[in-house]
Amino acid sequence: MTLRNDATTRELVTWGLLNASRLGILLVLLMPLVVTSSTLFPFIVGKAIYARIMIEVTFGAWVVLVLVAPEHRPKRSWILIAFGVWLVASIIAGYAGVSLQRSLWSTYERMQGIVDLAHWAGFVLVAGSVFRSVNDWKWLLSINLGVSLFTSILGLGQNFDIFESNLIGTAARIESTLGNATYVGAYTMVNIFVALALIALSWRQSSSPTPAQDATPAATSRAARRRRRRASRPQSQTAQFDWIPFARAFWITAIVIELWTLWLTETRGALIGLGAGAVGFAAVYSIWGKIEQIKKASYVIMGLVIAVLLLFILARATSILDPVIERSTTLSRVATIGPNDESLKGRVTSITAGLKGYVEKPIFGWGPENYLIAWGKHFDAESGVRERFDQAHNKLVEELITKGAVGLITYLSIWAAIIWVFVRAVTRREEYEQAFVILVGAALGAFFVQNMFLFDSPVTVLQFAVLVSFFVAEEMRQHQTQLDQAAEHDRPQKSESPGFADKVTGLLASPAGGATIAVIVIVVIGVSIFYLNMKPFNAATAIVQINTPNTTWEQRFGFFEESIDEFPALANYPRLLLVSHVANNFGSLSPEEFSAGLALIEKEGAQGLAEEPENWRLHVALAHFYQVAAQADVSLLDKSKVHVEEADKLAPRTIEVNAIRDEQERLEGIVAGQ
Repeated sequence: MTLRNDATTRELVTWGLLNASRLGILLVLLMPLVVTSSTLFPFIVGKAIYARIMIEVTFGAWVVLVLVAPEHRPKRSWILIAFGVWLVASIIAGYAGVSLQRSLWSTYERMQGIVDLAHWAGFVLVAGSVFRSVNDWKWLLSINLGVSLFTSILGLGQNFDIFESNLIGTAARIESTLGNATYVGAYTMVNIFVALALIALSWRQSSSPTPAQDATPAATSRAARRRRRRASRPQSQTAQFDWIPFARAFWITAIVIELWTLWLTETRGALIGLGAGAVGFAAVYSIWGKIEQIKKASYVIMGLVIAVLLLFILARATSILDPVIERSTTLSRVATIGPNDESLKGRVTSITAGLKGYVEKPIFGWGPENYLIAWGKHFDAESGVRERFDQAHNKLVEELITKGAVGLITYLSIWAAIIWVFVRAVTRREEYEQAFVILVGAALGAFFVQNMFLFDSPVTVLQFAVLVSFFVAEEMRQHQTQLDQAAEHDRPQKSESPGFADKVTGLLASPAGGATIAVIVIVVIGVSIFYLNMKPFNAATAIVQINTPNTTWEQRFGFFEESIDEFPALANYPRLLLVSHVANNFGSLSPEEFSAGLALIEKEGAQGLAEEPENWRLHVALAHFYQVAAQADVSLLDKSKVHVEEADKLAPRTIEVNAIRDEQERLEGIVAGQ
């Protein structure tokens, strides 16, 4: 009786931890809806903090799960290994780069960095482990699609003035709750393929009586026995309810709305990615596809894409398409692609400057999130480009310059492992499941292509992590199938001595041991949430209060100090705001207020440069401040000169440095002439 009770308790604990882990992953998918109007960068900061907290809590539940229930431990996965190696390479690159602090934490504007990457590695590990079957992934991807559909509806509503909200971007191009049209484009692009994949999978359930093709042989036989038992029972009307038509209606509706939204974002990179994904699907299916109708459709898809591409190339030089193009801003943007396209010119110039920087640090690069430093050193304002680039707008170039050859190789190794798993799945899956896998692969391929024109954000990284997790789960399934087949044929298995996890499992068999592990996990998660998440959130909230009406300068300085002290690792952005805020309002400051501001700027400026010695933007801001403040004290020109000279070493041909250099010469000329 005691053994039975112990077994029942273990099953309940396992069930609870497994579903808690699954629920946590599903809650992360809600991140695109998070907007924090009380913080800096409301479309970025809140999303990143929310995702990190949910991942930490989920990871904690998963750790206890795999210790309690060995059967839920992840199987061997080359994708996971490659992801882990990439993370390690990023850490090494951060230490070898120009600012470890920026590499770890990035900025409030981006919220990327090594810490964020570590969280997404945890997400991939957990999601790939607890969502295993095709049916599991049908639900996860449907929820991901549902969130994407909701954000699209919000964006369309704002675009057509159906409703107004300060939580939705108000630009001419649809931004929804993501704050940037390019992010919306990438998000909708991925989920268009997801919806198509789910539709393909649904035909398996309506046309085939064997829905357990992704299971192991033992699980398949158990499923068969359950089906026979169900078949022998009287079927009620509720049990016969067919949900598939309603699900297909949802998926088809999602495709239409997502396509409409994608078109209105006018995001050319996402449109190119969509076309590349369609061609990729068609090419793969034409080679390995098992359903003749879909194979014929794949030929049509390739033909249509090629025809549209040729029409665009050949007719763009004539006036044939002009009337059509003029009626669509999206087509107008697409039609401008070429050597004279300002956006493309800026990206090419940025990449060229970055590659010159790569030559200086070819092995481990400048450090994650330090692209701006490499760009600034080699950018030339004579190019005519007016934009400042803190990201490469090309994922491969970003990896190469910030993490060096090691970083790029390890990043590409993830894709190599995914391709290997993808090919194995495509050649082994049956019919509609094969189409499902190919379409999910097309979504990931489309993401890769569009990322050649964009940089990562919390929402786009989420989509990348979801798709990678799918292939991690697929690889684990393949590995488990091999083990089951070996056992079925009585192949001798290599015996392994009990490892650390097995010993911990034994420890958790006692109530005291289980309670101890649970308490440790809860404490670690609590500390992490408070120090690594709530503190940066509070810091981002404090700085926004400087714009509160009727705020005195004493109060503003207090908010600046609060933000900086609350989370020093991200303090350089508040420091930049402090310097520019005082400089821009210099004329309204009393002598006492100016004196207090000067003291605070000198203190925080020195600290900021100590943490990021090659942050040329901070040198530029300080130089500009001292040049403005020289109106009250001409001796401050000596301090501005120091920062001008440092900025000139770090970013000699940028627009900002040219401006402060010219201003320094002008002011010194005035002083010399007096």
